[in-house]
Amino acid sequence: MIYQINTLHRGRFIWILLGFLFAVGYILSLTQLQEIYKIIILLFCIPLLMWTAVKFSKESSSWEIVNNSIVINAFEKQTTIPMEDIAYIKNHMRSGGNLVVFHKKGKSAPIRIWRNKIFAANDQFDQLIFKLKEFGLEILLG
Repeated sequence: MIYQINTLHRGRFIWILLGFLFAVGYILSLTQLQEIYKIIILLFCIPLLMWTAVKFSKESSSWEIVNNSIVINAFEKQTTIPMEDIAYIKNHMRSGGNLVVFHKKGKSAPIRIWRNKIFAANDQFDQLIFKLKEFGLEILLG
């Protein structure tokens, strides 16, 4: 079965959010408004800036369990993680989503994937976690 998960490109999200935040702040600094009005305007821009950053950073990814491996198709690349290489999975729950970290056996770097819940419809993340537990993978909450 293929699981559709809402994912977010973390780097792109942060760069867009901070870039627009600094741009709006810079533009406001050039105006003759009092400082309190500049701060209020900037605060009211944050939800719009977050929506814009999510809009340009989100993508639906597909996760599939094939031949005792997890195959993840996201952001125009495919990642295959053999289940026997996974020491444990850490699920860091956040208000905007989940940071899923695959820790491999040995000294290799973990694989991090950000699940997005901000401005997104429901996905199949809970079913995927249940299926991974059925395969005997240890999933820790972070």
